[in-house]
Amino acid sequence: MTQLVLQPCGDDDAVEHYIDTIENPVPLERISRFLPEADRAGIARTFGDAVAIWGVTPGKRDMNANKWKRMELGDIALMYREKRFFFKGEVAYKIRSMDMARELWGERKDGATWEYAFFLTDLEEVDIDIRRFNIAAGYKENNVVQGFDVLSRLKSDSVMDALDLSSAIGAVVVTPPEAQAARRRLMRLGLELDLPAASRRRAEQSLLREIMLGNRREAPCALCSRILPIDLLVVGHIRKRHSCDASQKLDEANTMPICLLGCDKLFENGYVHVNDRGTVCAANGVKRNEALSEALDAIVGRQCAAWSTTSEIYFKWHREHKRRFL
Repeated sequence: MTQLVLQPCGDDDAVEHYIDTIENPVPLERISRFLPEADRAGIARTFGDAVAIWGVTPGKRDMNANKWKRMELGDIALMYREKRFFFKGEVAYKIRSMDMARELWGERKDGATWEYAFFLTDLEEVDIDIRRFNIAAGYKENNVVQGFDVLSRLKSDSVMDALDLSSAIGAVVVTPPEAQAARRRLMRLGLELDLPAASRRRAEQSLLREIMLGNRREAPCALCSRILPIDLLVVGHIRKRHSCDASQKLDEANTMPICLLGCDKLFENGYVHVNDRGTVCAANGVKRNEALSEALDAIVGRQCAAWSTTSEIYFKWHREHKRRFL
């Protein structure tokens, strides 16, 4: 599940850092020498020419460092000052680098620097009053954010529901070990029977996005083949989720990236299906108007990029459970 990362941004250093490396993203050419060589290509594909970066010092007894280690890709960072959260972004990459931190922010008088860094994507201005947040989190109404913090998954989930914060949809940099870790977490979801249904669904969706769309700013829709920014794609189930058992919900072969520009609803609502050769076909009995005909004609006859001998069992289910058009 997505965790909420809380970052106060009120003192002079924090305000300066916000302006220098978030409000004005850092050119990748400035920091590329500090990045692991194996990650550079993925970072360039994900962020383009510049990236928003934040960092924290180790903290007393490594308190900040330990919280940073709990952060995961796809977590949502909320920036706080003057009793309001004013900015949010998705954690897309983590790196510990004293050299990069000194290049970006210098160091404090005691020699400490903001070496526990994270890159942000899906950037958005928000306006969340601390009182609303406190009520949602179950804190006292006069609570204030005094330091870097990472909320527990269950606490984050309840706050996100209460404040109607959407799950992360931005690009993330997924290294091979992180992809394997995401798959392990996805498999463990089937064992966490005490999770509320909404929490499980959100966690499942987040991990599937990380696995299928990691290291990309753009990706093709499985039906129309248009290459789109990934915030215009969802990772949808082929067999309707309500009819799946736990293993089918978590099976990557039962999912496909599908666009929000029409293809998701055309497939979900039964206007199209995929035949046993992987071709997109129109449903029988659909009463078309001009707009619907245009939408169907754009994808019917195309080869579905998600079809394979492994996924065919799920496409077959979708074909056999047809919507009846009257």
